[in-house]
Amino acid sequence: MERYKRFSDEQISVANQVNLVEYLRQQGETLTKSGKDMRWNRYTSVTIRGNQYYKWKTQEGGYPIQFLKEFYGYNFKQAMELLLSFANDTGMIVDVHPEEEVKKEFIMPERNDSMRRVYGYLLNGRCIDKEVLNAFVQKGLIYEDAVYHNAVFVGYDEEGVPRHAHKRSTLINGGFRGNVEGSDPRYTFHYLGQSNQIYVFEAPIDMLSYISLHKENWQEHSYIALNGLGTQGLEHLLDTNDSLKKVCLCFDHDEAGIEGAERVLDVLHDRQMIDASIIQPKNKDFNEDLKELHGIEVIKAVDNPKYMEMYTEIENLKNSHFQLTGHDEITHTTIGNQFMKVYYAFNKNGKNDFYNLNKQSEKLLKLVLTMEHQLLYKDVPFTKESKVWDTLKDDYRAYKDNGNINKSIHNVFNSLKDIKTGLDNHESNQILADIYRQCSSDLLNMKLQIRRELVRNMEMKEKLGLEESLRPEAKMIGEDGNVFNLMGICSNALKKAGYPEKSKEMFDRVTSCGSYDEALAIMNEYVIPTGDEQSFDDAFDMEMKGY
Repeated sequence: MERYKRFSDEQISVANQVNLVEYLRQQGETLTKSGKDMRWNRYTSVTIRGNQYYKWKTQEGGYPIQFLKEFYGYNFKQAMELLLSFANDTGMIVDVHPEEEVKKEFIMPERNDSMRRVYGYLLNGRCIDKEVLNAFVQKGLIYEDAVYHNAVFVGYDEEGVPRHAHKRSTLINGGFRGNVEGSDPRYTFHYLGQSNQIYVFEAPIDMLSYISLHKENWQEHSYIALNGLGTQGLEHLLDTNDSLKKVCLCFDHDEAGIEGAERVLDVLHDRQMIDASIIQPKNKDFNEDLKELHGIEVIKAVDNPKYMEMYTEIENLKNSHFQLTGHDEITHTTIGNQFMKVYYAFNKNGKNDFYNLNKQSEKLLKLVLTMEHQLLYKDVPFTKESKVWDTLKDDYRAYKDNGNINKSIHNVFNSLKDIKTGLDNHESNQILADIYRQCSSDLLNMKLQIRRELVRNMEMKEKLGLEESLRPEAKMIGEDGNVFNLMGICSNALKKAGYPEKSKEMFDRVTSCGSYDEALAIMNEYVIPTGDEQSFDDAFDMEMKGY
């Protein structure tokens, strides 16, 4: 295993100033002009401007290193090497001390003399209740802009000064929507009542729709539209209104909304907001529920398939045969050595060895769960009736189940290091059990990802026509992790073994895939990666940022 390579501050600055538009185009990606930005066609909710990207769905963004880690699955070292190589190849001239971008001045769109377009759109196209709409208009929270006749949803600060404006086209079949430049994300469209309850929505129309469906005493409560799934507006309201104690998350009933609600729940948990719950619409969102009430065809809800996979996986784990020679023989070293079997199953073996990786990961997960159980419920045998199974299910978060096995292994390794530190510091059983619990959550995510890889391999088996016994070995472990370098190693191994056509097939598939992890998985279908193994004790001394 290659040790972590350290980079200077100047090198990190160079990497983070790479023009992402140029980089993506060199990778064969397609981008479309969107105002001053470029919209990435593969992920249409992502826009890019120079060396910065922004995810409108979650209102998060960043720079090239984070971009490659998030969307291509690279670790820090791999992202740095690729970006520095790109900067060198393109002769990029970089100012290692760039000036900060000046924040745009917030200017409210000019008001139109009439509200005809907005009323027509919200009442007829969106079925919003007229009394509800009137209440917001009278408070100056909604108006029509003079130039494009968009609906403008205004967010005010504590002094009644407008600080945020979200524009929505009044065209029935869609159109423009977005925030006015310079808007302060702490003051998104909201309404404050007197009760201790606040309802949280993705968009202003969702908010108005929910109120229209639940009109009785609606003005007693508080409401906020986040214009996505970012939490700044909600957190600011909670910080400045001590009376708000009960949070109801009313996000879309689709994969993004479900995962967004989980993410916000975790944010609220970190803030010690215990009384937080989720209210799901029957259909895709509350406006679809409102339209259904008026006899209009609606967009149906979409449940997150990851949950069904999770429930099935846990039931299979609970019911599978599992024996230990004795709970007292399980030690942290036992678990650590099992982790190394998992690590090398992933880093050394090929496609069919995902079965071995699945087997080794299952054993590690049950060892971790057994240790957690014994720390919490001493002298009670660990069975499928243990409460740790329920906590494992409750702790699952679909938004953290991101399909990156390497990242999951990294997280498990860090949890095991935390356990070792806790043991050295003689921490309580509860603290140790909590760390094991985090470790088991990471392992469950990894098991689900491995299961999907097994399914994928079965689907590809007939296509490839390359039996495991015929796959050549390729010395990849410990080599430069650049994807082109690894492709070269695999290609040479295939050609030497007499499979030049498979070499070309592998090359074509890797160069057209969407992430680093997918590229590695494809290469593992053609060759058996080899390299030098390492002991568990040595592994604890390594810098894990580099693997």
